[in-house]
Amino acid sequence: MVNTIPPANPIPVAPSPAEVLARLFPTPSPPPSVLAPARLPNAGPGPTAALLKTLKDNHERSHVFFNYYSFHNHAAHHLLAIWALGASGPLITAAYEDTHLDHMRDAFQAPDRVVISDDNFHDHLGDENYYNAYLDYFHKVVLAPGATISSTLEKYIFSSEYNINDSLASGKQQPEMLNRFVEILIHPLIHTGYGAEFGLPGMLAEGLAQASVHPARATVLVSRLLFPGNPDSQYKPKSHVHALTILSQMLLDSRFWTRSLEKHEFEAMLVSHGELINSYAEMWTCEINSQEDFSRHLEELVWASTLMYGVSSWDGESKEYRADFFTMHIVTSCLFLPSLCAHLSYRSQSLLLRAHFLAGITWWLVRGRPALPLRKFFAAPLAPLPSPAHFKYATTLPGALPQPSTCALLGGDSPHAVTPNVWYPILQSTIIHPNEHLCKCQRALAHFATLYGHREAGFMSETLSSSPAISCPDTPLLPGGLELAEGECKALEAPEWEFLDGSVFLRSAWLTGAALGWVREGEPNTGAWDYQEFERVALERDELEAKAKA
Repeated sequence: MVNTIPPANPIPVAPSPAEVLARLFPTPSPPPSVLAPARLPNAGPGPTAALLKTLKDNHERSHVFFNYYSFHNHAAHHLLAIWALGASGPLITAAYEDTHLDHMRDAFQAPDRVVISDDNFHDHLGDENYYNAYLDYFHKVVLAPGATISSTLEKYIFSSEYNINDSLASGKQQPEMLNRFVEILIHPLIHTGYGAEFGLPGMLAEGLAQASVHPARATVLVSRLLFPGNPDSQYKPKSHVHALTILSQMLLDSRFWTRSLEKHEFEAMLVSHGELINSYAEMWTCEINSQEDFSRHLEELVWASTLMYGVSSWDGESKEYRADFFTMHIVTSCLFLPSLCAHLSYRSQSLLLRAHFLAGITWWLVRGRPALPLRKFFAAPLAPLPSPAHFKYATTLPGALPQPSTCALLGGDSPHAVTPNVWYPILQSTIIHPNEHLCKCQRALAHFATLYGHREAGFMSETLSSSPAISCPDTPLLPGGLELAEGECKALEAPEWEFLDGSVFLRSAWLTGAALGWVREGEPNTGAWDYQEFERVALERDELEAKAKA
């Protein structure tokens, strides 16, 4: 971030009038696309009343970052996700009051009470101290007469004016809003996506203000790939190359590494490997001109995202499931692409999906581009069938289980009678789990299973047989970037795609739930993905850097 130190004497923000908050947070509207997730029923009006009350309070009370390490305020994400999964009013209130309020930063006015306008919009981009100034600006945008989600996103995220603007005065920083939209684990896209999915102008305003105060670190990636200044280098679609064909080739490329990078290595990676990453991203021929095109490209992204998280986090049936926090965001952000694209032109849909793919493969590389051992991953029993004793995570639920009557279908002893739909206990445990990321991940995987869970083993091999063969690009690595020790870079095996099937979503969700703890069934929260652990690591890193400089 440009500035993570707050003003010396922050001034609290003035409360919004009740009628403004009511317009920003109306009753959620139905999903805008048949490809967007359906919702489970709530128990009467109470849950929606609790949702709107907590969303309004969070909007007024808290800053977009809850600490000075750019850790995002996830309260609204948590509340909307469990509401959509059918949570009760008391659960929604408890999720807000018990897991978020104790560590939020209060909202504050911008330094010198700066008011963001069209004239100075570019001046404070990337500076979190101006979040509430940008929020006030976007209040006016989303509530203006005739404003729509479509017109707002087209202008502020996808237009050349708000990305690479050749008419800007000398010395002005380029807005690069699409770049910012997928920065810091794709959070602005996620936040804005909630606004698009649920028809909430307040979430749209928060998401766009959040994007405005995010950095544009990956200029070498998003802006250079999608908004090139040289007309001769404009993206030209070729024969369609499947996203998984590209992942296969990246695994075979010995210029990439096999360990997770440290935070300080990220920008060095962009220097040395940025153009190579772009070369791979450019291979994905995503040119949308119809709903059919969008549906096909969305499915590619869903498979790629789920594999980069779900399978890449797995090291074997007897090993701990890593449930990688960083690649998990590739999955949770992918959930919102149908809702966002329902409001976008075909051109902007293409830009958004290409930016998401680029961000996804970048984070997969940051985490060491783990292999995709599909044969072994799919050899394990699928819940609710029991697993062998040596498995780290059983494929049956812990604790006392129901005892179906002998007249039940399949009889009382069948695991399919005890747990007739494995997704139900997964989602029930998810709703009451205190971790705010679990509900987002499991909701996404459940929806993807609804869309693509019917795919049988062998389907992907057939699909990829029509994808043109590619080779490793000859893009050279640039000097002055990432320094890697001998042996840290090597080629990995290509995946055996014939074993991939639609159970990958359930398998990934089950392992994720087990890794974080089946709290409804009596297990404790394991602490995986808890923000306190990430803060501890950040503090230790700061202390080490301070000692190194002393």
